[in-house]
Amino acid sequence: MDILWHHKIIKLGITLCFLMIFYTSSASLVFADAIGASMTILSIHTKPGMLALREQYPRRIDAEGNFVITPGVEGYYQRQLPSRPWKTDAMRFALGVGYDCADLKSGYVHLGGRWVFPWTEHIKLDIGLGPSLFFRESWTKRFEDLVSDEEGFWIESDSFLPGYQHKWLIGGNVELLYEFTPNLHAFWGVVPAVVIVFVNSLGVRYSF
Repeated sequence: MDILWHHKIIKLGITLCFLMIFYTSSASLVFADAIGASMTILSIHTKPGMLALREQYPRRIDAEGNFVITPGVEGYYQRQLPSRPWKTDAMRFALGVGYDCADLKSGYVHLGGRWVFPWTEHIKLDIGLGPSLFFRESWTKRFEDLVSDEEGFWIESDSFLPGYQHKWLIGGNVELLYEFTPNLHAFWGVVPAVVIVFVNSLGVRYSF
Protein backbone atom coordinates (compact mmCIF):
# COMPACT_ATOMS: atom_id res chain seq x y z
CA MET A 1 0.00 0.00 0.00
CA ASP A 2 2.88 2.42 0.86
CA ILE A 3 4.54 1.73 -2.51
CA LEU A 4 1.28 2.41 -4.36
CA TRP A 5 0.79 5.62 -2.39
CA HIS A 6 4.30 6.87 -3.19
CA HIS A 7 3.89 6.14 -6.91
CA LYS A 8 0.59 8.04 -7.09
CA ILE A 9 1.95 11.08 -5.23
CA ILE A 10 5.09 11.19 -7.40
CA LYS A 11 3.01 11.00 -10.59
CA LEU A 12 0.70 13.76 -9.36
CA GLY A 13 3.65 15.93 -8.35
CA ILE A 14 5.39 15.54 -11.72
CA THR A 15 2.16 16.34 -13.56
CA LEU A 16 1.56 19.52 -11.56
CA CYS A 17 5.18 20.58 -11.97
CA PHE A 18 4.96 20.32 -15.76
CA LEU A 19 1.65 22.19 -15.72
CA MET A 20 3.28 25.01 -13.79
CA ILE A 21 6.24 25.15 -16.17
CA PHE A 22 3.91 25.22 -19.16
CA TYR A 23 1.73 27.93 -17.63
CA THR A 24 4.53 30.27 -16.54
CA SER A 25 7.00 29.78 -19.38
CA SER A 26 7.39 31.64 -22.64
CA ALA A 27 9.25 30.71 -25.79
CA SER A 28 12.50 31.39 -23.94
CA LEU A 29 14.35 28.98 -21.65
CA VAL A 30 12.40 27.95 -18.57
CA PHE A 31 14.14 28.55 -15.24
CA ALA A 32 13.24 28.64 -11.56
CA ASP A 33 13.46 32.04 -9.89
CA ALA A 34 13.57 30.50 -6.43
CA ILE A 35 13.61 27.21 -4.58
CA GLY A 36 12.81 26.72 -0.92
CA ALA A 37 12.74 24.11 1.79
CA SER A 38 11.24 24.10 5.27
CA MET A 39 10.64 21.90 8.29
CA THR A 40 7.22 21.71 9.90
CA ILE A 41 7.65 21.83 13.66
CA LEU A 42 4.48 22.68 15.57
CA SER A 43 0.68 22.69 15.21
CA ILE A 44 -1.39 24.97 17.44
CA HIS A 45 -5.08 24.11 17.72
CA THR A 46 -7.59 26.93 17.94
CA LYS A 47 -10.81 24.90 17.89
CA PRO A 48 -11.82 23.37 21.25
CA GLY A 49 -12.35 19.97 19.63
CA MET A 50 -12.90 16.71 21.46
CA LEU A 51 -10.67 16.42 24.51
CA ALA A 52 -10.84 12.62 24.48
CA LEU A 53 -9.32 12.70 20.99
CA ARG A 54 -6.63 15.27 21.73
CA GLU A 55 -5.48 13.42 24.83
CA GLN A 56 -4.40 10.59 22.51
CA TYR A 57 -2.11 12.70 20.30
CA PRO A 58 1.29 10.99 20.79
CA ARG A 59 3.38 14.16 20.27
CA ARG A 60 1.27 16.59 22.30
CA ILE A 61 3.17 19.09 24.42
CA ASP A 62 0.35 19.98 26.82
CA ALA A 63 -2.17 17.64 28.45
CA GLU A 64 -5.09 18.93 26.35
CA GLY A 65 -3.31 18.57 23.01
CA ASN A 66 -3.49 22.25 22.05
CA PHE A 67 0.20 22.21 21.07
CA VAL A 68 1.44 19.22 19.10
CA ILE A 69 4.80 18.53 17.46
CA THR A 70 4.10 17.59 13.83
CA PRO A 71 7.42 16.87 12.08
CA GLY A 72 7.52 17.24 8.32
CA VAL A 73 9.35 18.72 5.35
CA GLU A 74 8.33 20.84 2.38
CA GLY A 75 10.06 21.72 -0.86
CA TYR A 76 8.95 24.22 -3.46
CA TYR A 77 9.75 25.69 -6.85
CA GLN A 78 8.77 29.30 -7.50
CA ARG A 79 8.77 31.44 -10.64
CA GLN A 80 8.34 35.19 -10.90
CA LEU A 81 5.56 36.53 -13.13
CA PRO A 82 6.70 39.68 -14.94
CA SER A 83 3.19 40.32 -16.31
CA ARG A 84 1.67 40.08 -12.76
CA PRO A 85 -1.88 38.86 -13.56
CA TRP A 86 -4.22 39.78 -10.67
CA LYS A 87 -1.15 41.53 -9.18
CA THR A 88 0.40 38.10 -8.57
CA ASP A 89 4.15 38.30 -7.98
CA ALA A 90 4.94 34.62 -8.53
CA MET A 91 3.60 31.09 -8.94
CA ARG A 92 4.65 28.27 -6.62
CA PHE A 93 4.49 24.50 -6.77
CA ALA A 94 4.95 22.90 -3.34
CA LEU A 95 5.00 19.37 -2.00
CA GLY A 96 5.00 18.55 1.71
CA VAL A 97 5.06 15.28 3.66
CA GLY A 98 5.24 14.46 7.35
CA TYR A 99 3.26 13.28 10.33
CA ASP A 100 0.03 14.81 11.63
CA CYS A 101 -1.24 15.25 15.18
CA ALA A 102 -2.20 11.57 15.33
CA ASP A 103 1.38 10.65 14.33
CA LEU A 104 0.07 9.25 11.04
CA LYS A 105 1.54 10.02 7.61
CA SER A 106 0.14 13.11 5.92
CA GLY A 107 0.99 15.62 3.24
CA TYR A 108 -0.15 18.02 0.56
CA VAL A 109 0.41 19.13 -3.03
CA HIS A 110 -0.12 22.82 -3.80
CA LEU A 111 -0.04 25.11 -6.83
CA GLY A 112 -0.82 28.76 -6.27
CA GLY A 113 -0.04 32.42 -6.59
CA ARG A 114 2.18 34.49 -4.29
CA TRP A 115 1.71 38.10 -3.23
CA VAL A 116 4.69 39.86 -1.64
CA PHE A 117 4.43 42.91 0.64
CA PRO A 118 7.66 44.66 1.75
CA TRP A 119 7.63 45.46 5.48
CA THR A 120 11.08 46.83 6.22
CA GLU A 121 14.35 46.95 4.31
CA HIS A 122 15.08 43.29 5.10
CA ILE A 123 11.68 41.85 6.03
CA LYS A 124 8.85 40.89 3.66
CA LEU A 125 5.43 39.29 4.04
CA ASP A 126 4.71 36.61 1.42
CA ILE A 127 1.12 35.33 1.11
CA GLY A 128 0.10 32.36 -1.04
CA LEU A 129 -3.22 30.94 -2.17
CA GLY A 130 -4.29 28.27 -4.64
CA PRO A 131 -5.72 24.77 -5.19
CA SER A 132 -4.32 22.18 -2.81
CA LEU A 133 -4.70 18.47 -2.20
CA PHE A 134 -4.39 17.50 1.46
CA PHE A 135 -4.13 13.85 2.48
CA ARG A 136 -3.53 11.80 5.62
CA GLU A 137 -3.59 8.19 6.71
CA SER A 138 -7.16 7.40 7.68
CA TRP A 139 -7.86 8.40 11.27
CA THR A 140 -10.48 5.68 11.45
CA LYS A 141 -7.57 3.25 11.84
CA ARG A 142 -6.74 4.74 15.24
CA PHE A 143 -9.72 6.84 16.35
CA GLU A 144 -12.72 5.09 14.83
CA ASP A 145 -14.99 5.91 17.78
CA LEU A 146 -13.85 9.54 18.08
CA VAL A 147 -13.92 11.04 14.58
CA SER A 148 -17.63 10.95 13.81
CA ASP A 149 -17.72 14.78 13.97
CA GLU A 150 -15.44 14.88 10.90
CA GLU A 151 -17.67 12.64 8.80
CA GLY A 152 -18.39 14.29 5.47
CA PHE A 153 -15.31 16.54 5.46
CA TRP A 154 -12.58 14.07 4.52
CA ILE A 155 -13.03 11.77 1.53
CA GLU A 156 -11.90 8.17 1.68
CA SER A 157 -11.78 6.03 -1.46
CA ASP A 158 -10.51 2.59 -2.44
CA SER A 159 -9.61 3.87 -5.91
CA PHE A 160 -7.67 7.04 -4.97
CA LEU A 161 -5.03 6.93 -2.22
CA PRO A 162 -6.44 3.79 -0.59
CA GLY A 163 -5.97 3.81 3.15
CA TYR A 164 -5.81 7.61 3.15
CA GLN A 165 -8.30 10.40 3.59
CA HIS A 166 -8.03 13.38 1.25
CA LYS A 167 -9.57 16.76 0.55
CA TRP A 168 -9.22 19.30 -2.28
CA LEU A 169 -9.24 22.86 -0.93
CA ILE A 170 -8.20 26.39 -1.80
CA GLY A 171 -5.30 26.69 0.61
CA GLY A 172 -2.01 28.42 1.14
CA ASN A 173 0.26 29.93 3.75
CA VAL A 174 1.81 33.13 5.07
CA GLU A 175 5.58 33.56 5.27
CA LEU A 176 7.62 36.19 7.09
CA LEU A 177 10.94 36.43 5.26
CA TYR A 178 14.23 37.88 6.47
CA GLU A 179 16.80 38.79 3.83
CA PHE A 180 20.38 37.79 4.62
CA THR A 181 21.54 38.52 1.06
CA PRO A 182 19.58 39.37 -2.11
CA ASN A 183 19.64 35.64 -2.93
CA LEU A 184 19.18 34.07 0.49
CA HIS A 185 16.20 34.38 2.84
CA ALA A 186 15.11 32.62 6.02
CA PHE A 187 11.41 32.44 6.80
CA TRP A 188 8.81 31.51 9.36
CA GLY A 189 5.75 30.02 7.68
CA VAL A 190 2.23 29.51 8.96
CA VAL A 191 -0.66 27.59 7.39
CA PRO A 192 -3.57 29.50 8.94
CA ALA A 193 -6.55 27.15 9.07
CA VAL A 194 -7.87 29.82 11.43
CA VAL A 195 -10.86 28.07 13.01
CA ILE A 196 -9.01 24.76 13.47
CA VAL A 197 -5.21 24.91 13.59
CA PHE A 198 -2.08 26.95 12.83
CA VAL A 199 0.76 24.85 11.37
CA ASN A 200 4.20 26.44 11.88
CA SER A 201 7.41 25.86 9.93
CA LEU A 202 10.92 27.28 9.54
CA GLY A 203 12.79 27.33 6.25
CA VAL A 204 15.18 28.91 3.77
CA ARG A 205 14.76 30.22 0.24
CA TYR A 206 17.41 30.66 -2.45
CA SER A 207 16.72 32.95 -5.40
CA PHE A 208 18.47 32.73 -8.77
